[in-house]
Amino acid sequence: MAIGSIVEDIVAMLSKGSPLDDIEVGGLEGASTRISSCCHSLVSEPYISWRDDAFQGEQGEQGMSYAQHQRTSDAQSQNMSSTGVSQPLWLLLLPSPPRKVTASTIKSLYASTISQVLQKAADVSSAFSSVTILDIAIPCDESIALESFHYSDLQNLLGQLYRLICLLCAENSIDVQYGNDVDVRVLLFKDPDNEARLKDRVPALVDDPSTGPIVSLRRLACCGRPWQRVCSMDDAEGEILLQLFLRLRNETFDNSRGKIVVERFASKRSSPASENATASATHDQVTRAHHDAVAVGGTFDHLHAGHKLLLSMTALVLNTNIQPGVEVERSLTVGITGDKLLENKKYREHLQDWHQRQAAVQSFLLAFLIVDQPLQNPSSSKAEKNEGSHERTVTNILPLGLTIEYVEIFDAFGPTITKESISALVLSGETRAGGKAVNEKRAAKQWTALDIFEVDVLDSATVDAATSDHARDDFQNKLSSTEIRRRLAKRLTG
Repeated sequence: MAIGSIVEDIVAMLSKGSPLDDIEVGGLEGASTRISSCCHSLVSEPYISWRDDAFQGEQGEQGMSYAQHQRTSDAQSQNMSSTGVSQPLWLLLLPSPPRKVTASTIKSLYASTISQVLQKAADVSSAFSSVTILDIAIPCDESIALESFHYSDLQNLLGQLYRLICLLCAENSIDVQYGNDVDVRVLLFKDPDNEARLKDRVPALVDDPSTGPIVSLRRLACCGRPWQRVCSMDDAEGEILLQLFLRLRNETFDNSRGKIVVERFASKRSSPASENATASATHDQVTRAHHDAVAVGGTFDHLHAGHKLLLSMTALVLNTNIQPGVEVERSLTVGITGDKLLENKKYREHLQDWHQRQAAVQSFLLAFLIVDQPLQNPSSSKAEKNEGSHERTVTNILPLGLTIEYVEIFDAFGPTITKESISALVLSGETRAGGKAVNEKRAAKQWTALDIFEVDVLDSATVDAATSDHARDDFQNKLSSTEIRRRLAKRLTG
């Protein structure tokens, strides 16, 4: 029986008032199984596991009280440096998105849990004076292992999540200005149900390579990323996903790797939005082809959610239809504005220099693309000036023939009019005219026009009307590098 079917049965029984321990599920492990024993049997070794609201004062799987769990968690955070991790690194597992992805359905499903995790992560950032990195992993029913993909669907899902995250940070005063910022990165993994169906269509591609950007749940669970804490939604669907993740992780790592703190957060899901209650899964009927050479450009000062969405979609445009044992030369070119063009920017004293901005872009892209090696630099060249120009470049050589090149640019065109091999350009809606200008330049050289992929601008237009004016303004400010620099200046000047 598919995981999704099991979850539907569980939710149906819960809605009728059946206690969790009395619910039976057929088809799992070939037998009818009570859901409580089903979840616990998926993990062969005990993990530190507790619920904030449901189990305070009770004894956990290892005989630990809530207070003992908290002391263990705090000690683990204080010992992060001994494991080579310089920042708190957390993972939040989210169950499958709603059938119809809109601002309201995403908010009703995930807002409460994400808000609680963000607040706790912000407290850690403040306490340790180090920005907590929060990876939010969500299953995706769109496999990019195929030759074409529904670009709009993927962009909508990521865009709605990043929009919600910005709004929740604004509502909870989580910001660099207050010294409690959280660096959120949305990761995608293949929905286990869809992955099983895909196996019949493309058997050789099910065992995904070490690069992403969409990996299997097994690859996510067994990667080398040293999360200190794994968070999940405290409901039936969230529990099944969590236990599958822990079982897969436990099959790879022994006790020498240390325990991982597991924390469940009450989902407090609001009633399903009317637009989702009866909706069937819908997809944009237009599919887009992947490309072997993709480019993107920007200033990327103080990397924010808009930048992350743009970079994520650029990575998703890359061709991942890689046959086992065959390397295809692929390239991702990132044009980053040179320092000299930014000398007249507001709050110039808080503007990051080119090296800092390049490092931030690289850190995000590698975390999104290489789940197996998030904290290790790939084979990389140092920042060097190109012959005959003032451009600086940094090159990452990654597995499976993928190269990422970060190039200093001094105009709106950059490598798109000097590298004929580039075949696609990803840009934001507000820079649409730039894409047209690039193709006009390429046409003058009798080069093939670039395939333009547009990313929506994250704005407050779809923010809930009930949101306070302060939160609405703060939401918009989080998507402006200028405003981020202003808030940094305000924090330093008091």
